Amino acid sequence: MEHFLLEKNRLNEFLSALRNYEVFAPVRKVGLTVFELITNPKEAMLDLKNQPQSPKRVIFPQSEILLVFDKNNAAKEPKGRVGQKPQVVFGVRPCDARGFHMLDPVFEREYPDPYYLQKRQSTLLVGFHCSEPYPNCFCTSVGGNPSSPEGLDILLTDLGEQYFLEVITSKGEQVAKEGAAVLSSPTSQQQTEKEKLSGMAPQKIRRTIDTEGIASKIEKHFDHSLWRELSGKCISCGICTYTCPTCHCFDIQDERVRGRANRLRIWDSCMFPEYTLHASGHNPRPTRTERLKNRMYHKFKQNIDLYGVPGCVGCGRCITLCPENVDLVANLKVIKNL
Repeated sequence: MEHFLLEKNRLNEFLSALRNYEVFAPVRKVGLTVFELITNPKEAMLDLKNQPQSPKRVIFPQSEILLVFDKNNAAKEPKGRVGQKPQVVFGVRPCDARGFHMLDPVFEREYPDPYYLQKRQSTLLVGFHCSEPYPNCFCTSVGGNPSSPEGLDILLTDLGEQYFLEVITSKGEQVAKEGAAVLSSPTSQQQTEKEKLSGMAPQKIRRTIDTEGIASKIEKHFDHSLWRELSGKCISCGICTYTCPTCHCFDIQDERVRGRANRLRIWDSCMFPEYTLHASGHNPRPTRTERLKNRMYHKFKQNIDLYGVPGCVGCGRCITLCPENVDLVANLKVIKNL
């Protein structure tokens, strides 16, 4: 693993050197901070602890054209998908990088998804060590760490006037070569400072939950009346799923546009009443109680059965952004104590 030093006042030069890549970074848009393609390094907003929206949408877009049908019903690939240009997602947090690791097996198994996988394989992730974790983060409770390089190609640690840059993968090595003109070698003192910060970060996590045994508790008490109480404040808005780095439910729809038709993949949410609505009118999850219970079962029981880890990275967005203050950690503790 190679180590470099990047002066903060040369960060824009480093980003400008990545001319062979499309660069995505957090930008301010209509009062929100979202990951968008940037054309000027100055657009990037890198001073936030975490973004309200995860970078998941760069590789798994909220709305994506899969096929285009002309007036003769001939299907074609949408422009831009074949031979996609390599891209860099800059400003990723360790929890969001783990999120991509959790999405990978979903889109790779029995029926590999070419739309996701092509973008994933051509994407490089540059992350930031969380020296000051977000108030509702609980990543250490679900196997994460605010300084973990897992899933990243490059990891940056803020040393004040400089960034300590760690190259994690061969993809990251190539990017470091592109920006080599503005990189230097760190001193042993800077290496020590970086290691000190990495050791301190987990201790700053304010929220924790012992998830050992949660899966069996959820299964054992699946029909418990307590679920109605836990879901009482939920309004089925779906913000917990739309901001989650690991949620991946989608729908396929067709739309007509100026004499042609597009086949779209769009995000869906298991918290929406219509999500499980059958054509017959029957709905196996008609209430908020069934839907919240299903979501927690999927995250903390089914995902463990399928992939060996909870389907949650502990980013805390679902807690922070919920308009009714439904608290996942608090709910897990209630279930844990049953």
